[in-house]
Amino acid sequence: MITLTNDILAKFNANPLYSKDGQGKKAEVIAVFHMPFTEACWLITEASQEGDDWLMFGYCHIFEWEFGYVRLSEIKELNIKGITAQIDNTLPKGYTIEDCLKKIPFAEH
Repeated sequence: MITLTNDILAKFNANPLYSKDGQGKKAEVIAVFHMPFTEACWLITEASQEGDDWLMFGYCHIFEWEFGYVRLSEIKELNIKGITAQIDNTLPKGYTIEDCLKKIPFAEH
């Protein structure tokens, strides 16, 4: 289950959509979501609240790596035979997309 801590919410509020335009893979990652036992991964760099949901932007992998938008509710709804998406609470402060990719075994380097 994904629970947004006050720290994550503060990061989301401090990094609204379009705040990192042009930074590409050098953008700081503010949250990492992943689906256990799969290669699904979302490296989130920006987020803006829309009602009770968050629209987020980042570098994501489902079938291939690409920049794109995703709603937090979409990630929370994922459920494969009882396995749900998780948030990585071990993300070091200041990590960029490039830094994260170096730690992901299936990522392009």
